[in-house]
Amino acid sequence: MQRRNDTSDRGYGLGFEIRILLAKANFLLEGIWRHGRLFFCLVGLFVGLSLLDIWSFTPGWVHVLALILFLGAILYSLYKLARDLEAPTRSRALRYLERRNQLRHRPLQSLGAHSEAEKNNNTPGNTMWRLYQKSLRRSVVGLKIGFPRLDMGMEDSYGFRAFVILLLVAAFVIAGSSSADRLYAAMTPRVGTAAVPIDVTAWITPPIYTGQAPILLTNTNTDKEAVQTYIVPAQSSFIANVFGGEREVPVLIVGDERQDFAATDMRNFQIEAAFDTSTSVKIEKDGEVIANWQLNVVVDEVPTAMFINNPEVTERSAFKLQYQARDDYGVQQLGGEITRDSSDKKIELALPTPGRGSKQVTGKSYHDLTAHPWAGLSVNMILFAEDQIGQRGYSDAMTFVLPERHFTHPVARALIEQRKNLVTDPEESKAGVALVLQTIASLPDSFNNDVTVILALSTAQSTLLNGKSQKSVDDVVDILWDTALRLENGDLSLAEAALREAQEALMEALNSNASDAEIKRLVEELRAAMENFLQALAQQAQPREDQATGDPNSGDQFIESQDLQKLLDRIDQFARGGARDAARQLLSELQDIMENLKMAEARQPSAGQQAAQEMLNELGKLMQKQQELLDQTFRESQNRQSQQGNQPGQQGQQSQNGTKPGQQGQQGQSGQRGGLQDLAEVQEALRQMLGDLMGRLGAEGEIPEALGRAERSMNDARGALQQGQGQSAMQSESNALESLRQGTESLAQQMMQNGQGQGTQSAGPGQPGQGRDPLGRSVSEEGGEGRNAGNALMRGEANGISKSRSIRDELQRRLSDPARDYLERDYLKRLLDIF
Repeated sequence: MQRRNDTSDRGYGLGFEIRILLAKANFLLEGIWRHGRLFFCLVGLFVGLSLLDIWSFTPGWVHVLALILFLGAILYSLYKLARDLEAPTRSRALRYLERRNQLRHRPLQSLGAHSEAEKNNNTPGNTMWRLYQKSLRRSVVGLKIGFPRLDMGMEDSYGFRAFVILLLVAAFVIAGSSSADRLYAAMTPRVGTAAVPIDVTAWITPPIYTGQAPILLTNTNTDKEAVQTYIVPAQSSFIANVFGGEREVPVLIVGDERQDFAATDMRNFQIEAAFDTSTSVKIEKDGEVIANWQLNVVVDEVPTAMFINNPEVTERSAFKLQYQARDDYGVQQLGGEITRDSSDKKIELALPTPGRGSKQVTGKSYHDLTAHPWAGLSVNMILFAEDQIGQRGYSDAMTFVLPERHFTHPVARALIEQRKNLVTDPEESKAGVALVLQTIASLPDSFNNDVTVILALSTAQSTLLNGKSQKSVDDVVDILWDTALRLENGDLSLAEAALREAQEALMEALNSNASDAEIKRLVEELRAAMENFLQALAQQAQPREDQATGDPNSGDQFIESQDLQKLLDRIDQFARGGARDAARQLLSELQDIMENLKMAEARQPSAGQQAAQEMLNELGKLMQKQQELLDQTFRESQNRQSQQGNQPGQQGQQSQNGTKPGQQGQQGQSGQRGGLQDLAEVQEALRQMLGDLMGRLGAEGEIPEALGRAERSMNDARGALQQGQGQSAMQSESNALESLRQGTESLAQQMMQNGQGQGTQSAGPGQPGQGRDPLGRSVSEEGGEGRNAGNALMRGEANGISKSRSIRDELQRRLSDPARDYLERDYLKRLLDIF
């Protein structure tokens, strides 16, 4: 029988042969890596230089010569690789396995060989040979192949491979999405081709404070003498790009001055300039004018400021300012300066700036300067408005008497009299004032033995006797004022000052577009300050309640703490809902109430009023949740559009992975429908909440028709969400939100009508005054329509939330459009910051 010299017949089989094939592959790859160093370096160097767009900066003949040299060098490297590369034979593969597994004495070469004993049929020799083969097989059990050893330093002592790899990585990062275009341009040199047509792109970028979009300067090359005129703001930037033509650098001609463009590559040039005065602008290229414009620069006007009315004195001795300011690009800051003809000093006031950045600003503010030495004297006041570049415009001077607080407590009046003496002639009156303070302190019964007053008088006396500077006198002036306020009003003055500070802080936050968290914090601080003020006011009024006559026709204004707390809740809701204008309006009304408040007596609203107010609050919360649902639907629809925009590229990737494009689209739609389905459940829950509320309203009286429309719109929105129709759902959700607003207004008007005609507060506890709203304010009849808190509330809500939300949503929709260029997207971002 013929014996075959094959290891597979001696117990190794297919597994051993597979190892030999893998060893051949590793041997071949390592050989290519070792001997193909020159080939890899040349190809990598050419690709790296091409990605860096080097060839666009070289003349055409240099580009062609470089291609020829690279091609010749690459062909030579391939020849050298083929010459030096060893064929992966079986014996070399066995030797590769022996080296990789560190087998000594070359056992794989001996494995499977035939001995002379086998040839001569020598039985003892055959036995020994089979034992030897068996031992060899045991020694080569578990042969390891491993990965090819492609060391960076193999046959490359200078590290050319590492350099080329780093070059390729950097070049790919720099080239980005234009990698394919640059590689194509590297393989197609332009030699002897016609000149590229000249293209000019120029635009004006107005200053950021103007809020204007960039102005694109159009140009036609047909009429070289045509001049196009543009009106641009001062301090604008001029940017121009020129592409094509010969390699001559274009020139920008501004008036009589010439300036060369900067080259970005072989055929692209750019320049940037700024103009403060009107001038002609030309661009010259290859010896001829290719663009011609006339830029008329408009100088930023100085803002204007004016008083709307004369300053009004409030019940709490503060004065109210009503003012208006205008600027062509927006008012940034408002303020006032109070002076006297006989003094060089001045009082500076910071005025709230509602709608900061608006071209026209109308506002009002309250200021308590009764502690100032000029109180009770005639003063001159001017207003100033400042724009975003620091220009100030001033109003005409207004002359008025600075309000003065009148004290009724005898000791307080005595302290104020001594304070005036210190202010008028401090050096001559210090000793006399100290003596008077000592006398007052010796009569503690005159101020109910108040320890705080005793300590204040002692401190003021000691400071006057021992202090030598003007600061010590100023400190005593402040101490006497605070002490007089304590004697007159107790803790009410401190609470009143804290209330004003909290109101001003919240108004400033609303004007400066502070965060929702900051608004929430300031509202809570105002709530606490108002509660303290009302408690102090009630304590002061307690002794007088026993003497009240209860005149039903007194017409005094009364107010409840609950009403004020609810008003603060509305301010918080509007501010965090995006209706900052409505929040400012309500806060301004709150300031009017508190500044003109005389006295408040605790009273409980009726059960019907409480129920109606609770329903009104629930409607407000429902509106807020409906607005949040609208925002979520908008974001879900945006995500859906962006995923559909990326679907072609995703389909290509899915096709490579064996997934059909249709399957991918179905999966994407399923995911989006799942997100909208969740929102449909939220919409249904809100609809049920509205249904419960309408049921309670029906039990109490008439249900506003707008609430029925809101319920139907919610049902339509739920159906659209269940079907995955985001745009249709947003329309129905917006209709539901608008109907909720109208229903809330109708309910508030019903509350106002039910609250009228129930008599004044003195006629009985728990009843609002005749012709007054639940906050105690008068309801005036103008054109048959009452102006009350409910109307102002709803106007602020409709005009604030609806308008600002619609503008903001439209800006977000345009900003999310990927087809818009960078300049327009940047302008939209700046507009979005305003809303």
